[in-house]
Amino acid sequence: MRTLKVCLLTLTAGYIAHTSHAFADSCDSKPGDVVAVDKEYSPRLKPDAKAGKIKNEKLSKALKETHYHEIDPSTTVRRLCSQGDWTEVQIVTPEWLTHVQGWVPTKNLRVMQVSASGKRVYIENDLHWNKDTSKHKAKIVPIVNKIFNERTGCDDINTNSIQKFKKSKDEFSVMCVGKPGFEVKFKLSDIDKEFKDPMAVSKVAAIEACEKAAKAKATHPSTVSFSKFINVSFLARPDGSAVLQSKFTAKNALNLQVEYQIQCLFEGNALVEANVFESK
Repeated sequence: MRTLKVCLLTLTAGYIAHTSHAFADSCDSKPGDVVAVDKEYSPRLKPDAKAGKIKNEKLSKALKETHYHEIDPSTTVRRLCSQGDWTEVQIVTPEWLTHVQGWVPTKNLRVMQVSASGKRVYIENDLHWNKDTSKHKAKIVPIVNKIFNERTGCDDINTNSIQKFKKSKDEFSVMCVGKPGFEVKFKLSDIDKEFKDPMAVSKVAAIEACEKAAKAKATHPSTVSFSKFINVSFLARPDGSAVLQSKFTAKNALNLQVEYQIQCLFEGNALVEANVFESK
């Protein structure tokens, strides 16, 4: 039975690949470029609106009901084959869906705008809007493009990430895609602002601040012996935040010497959070 199942899967995959290849052989053109998506659509197995959709196997299995792959304005795709009013595409972003390939109406695709430097220029339709952000589209779009062009490590924009801070009338944020990704905060008045890379705290300053935090949290501060070299881990991020982890020993309320771990979080030079827990 298991052998039969494997054979059926192989034959099915082979059939789909053969069918796709057959249509590819009759392409009007093979652009090969990466384009934006204007409208949500479920790619088809053939260049026909009545053709089968491409099943999302993982999601269908997890939710125990049938779901299909979709593309939308948050997606970018590579045009593989043009045939009449249809285009065969392969998803480029998000990266975890690059295996998805199918046919969509050509009218649902749009050539991306690019700047003189060759970087993508985002337009309103590329970005996801909600009731708090949609009223400010005209101001937010140019700011998002400035962030994308000026911040180091911002390889792309997470088009679903624009948010307004609830406790602020004029503060928003957007996520830059990178290694690692990071959040950039901005105000509507920042259109003329230069989005320089923020400076993270230095490792030396972080160790000093974290040691003070350890003493402030200790029952007997004078007994704190803070590790400044061994067991020290420091990471500075592109958004100007940083994290330092270390260990220290100190006497507890029972006057027993105990080893602790500490994690200190920084925004710029400011220590914003220090978490201490007993080592195991």
